[in-house]
Amino acid sequence: MSRRTATRFWVIILATIAVLAIFPLYSRFKAMAAPIAPGVHLAGQDLSHLKEPEEIRARLAPPLAEPLGVRFRDRILILRPEEVDFRADVEGTIAAAARYLEGPDFVDIALREAIGLPQQVRDIPLQYTVDAAKVRGWLEEQARQVDYAPIPARARAIDLAAGAEETVDAPAAADEDAAAGGTTLDVITEDRSGPSLDWAWVGGEPGFRIDVEGSVPRVIAGLASTGERMVDLSLIVTPPPAANLDDLAAAVKQYLASFPGIGGVYVQDLTTGAEAHFNGDVAYSGMSTLKIALVTALMDTLPAGVSGDDPRVRQLGELADRALGESNNYAANLLIDALGDGDRSAGLRRFNTFLREVGMADSFMQTGYDFATQLAPLPTAANQRTDIQTEPDSNIQSTAADLGRMLAALYHCSQGKGPLLERRGETLTPGECGTVLFYMTHDEFREMVWGGLPVPDEQWIVHKHGFSAWHHSDAAMVWGPTGPYVVTMFLYRPGWLDWATSNAAFKEASRLIWRFFEFRHEQGQPAAGEPLALTPPPAYVKIVEYAPSPANPRGE
Repeated sequence: MSRRTATRFWVIILATIAVLAIFPLYSRFKAMAAPIAPGVHLAGQDLSHLKEPEEIRARLAPPLAEPLGVRFRDRILILRPEEVDFRADVEGTIAAAARYLEGPDFVDIALREAIGLPQQVRDIPLQYTVDAAKVRGWLEEQARQVDYAPIPARARAIDLAAGAEETVDAPAAADEDAAAGGTTLDVITEDRSGPSLDWAWVGGEPGFRIDVEGSVPRVIAGLASTGERMVDLSLIVTPPPAANLDDLAAAVKQYLASFPGIGGVYVQDLTTGAEAHFNGDVAYSGMSTLKIALVTALMDTLPAGVSGDDPRVRQLGELADRALGESNNYAANLLIDALGDGDRSAGLRRFNTFLREVGMADSFMQTGYDFATQLAPLPTAANQRTDIQTEPDSNIQSTAADLGRMLAALYHCSQGKGPLLERRGETLTPGECGTVLFYMTHDEFREMVWGGLPVPDEQWIVHKHGFSAWHHSDAAMVWGPTGPYVVTMFLYRPGWLDWATSNAAFKEASRLIWRFFEFRHEQGQPAAGEPLALTPPPAYVKIVEYAPSPANPRGE
């Protein structure tokens, strides 16, 4: 026998002796380790110290029968395993652990146990059955209940009058015709008190909805867990939309819900062209605010505006100035006559035709101002509504949207663009549109929309107000924090609209609108540029001394 062969023989003999010596120990350890070897976990739990299947079942099964908490943000939804046919297979899970009692894995376990090394953790996932379609259906049902859309920006009222008394001057008495609802009356009272409410705009909040497909595996994993019975849903986050004019209209609507009558408001951002309204297409008495369109119609008939040496044209310019600046009804009536070449009826027909041609389909005038007899109203979409009744003057009507769009069109026309020039470009010029706006600087009544601005004497604004017994209105263009905007507002209260109630509503709504554009600037919209410079027409002669204002710094 060679030395090599002899060596191999003795190695085999010694190995056999070692195996025969170790085998009893191996077999004894295997019997002691069953049914769960050391280091083998069932569904995340170390149950290797339990030797009876009943003990293992008693420890493993009860937690799996407990309801599962499913978290939707800060809300906990409860899912019971039986709702989705979840059944834990404890016996199958125990049986699956048997594979670690054989082969190399068990040798490793045995050796580690013998020499005192830490065991390698080997986890046996829970064996179970579940109806995934029912899990999905349960999630879809929960989604219908808990999903919510983004919350838009909103206004928060700040009570400025808390603990303080506010006094307002009584309105001037109306004449008998106005009290009967027959004629407009420009009531000019002095009330230098500010609004009782200020506003803070609050940014929107994101929306959340359940990601059903992404949440199904999370819920199933939670049902199969013997640890904490709580899972977080997969969510889809929708960021809040940027604040827009619809949010503003909703805020104004909410504010005016407490007004003891019916309000209509129209707003247009002249920088972006965006517009929104609340009851903007409801018919109201046109009052003196319709004089804006009347003077524009006059300009449409003058080849060179109110410039030049023609005494008649100069006189018409003075009448237009008085109609807008002083709200002079007599001057306005003379302008109607001029539109008809001395025939008032013809002038009214021409004016109404102009209103239709420039898009003011819900506005008309059948008589001059201070006309007591009420005629049957001309039918419009606004006054044919049956859901809202404001008892408008049948002789002169308009809407917040009609007047707001006219004022916006005047601004754009003064800048050489917009719908007025598109429709009347052969007869109306940017200079004439600018003249109308200039005349509006002479309305020095610093109440209503003007009075609601944060610092009324420092904000650029032109406006035209109007009054009747139970209708008040104001049409204004304001140079706001992000540029110019138009706001027109009508209020109606049956029987009598008192000045204190009316002025407070105008002021507080105006402040709300200003704060909105302030908020838009804080959210990233560019700041306003230099305000519009309004200059008098050539050869203009001042009627009276006007108080300077940001829109007319020299009081021209």
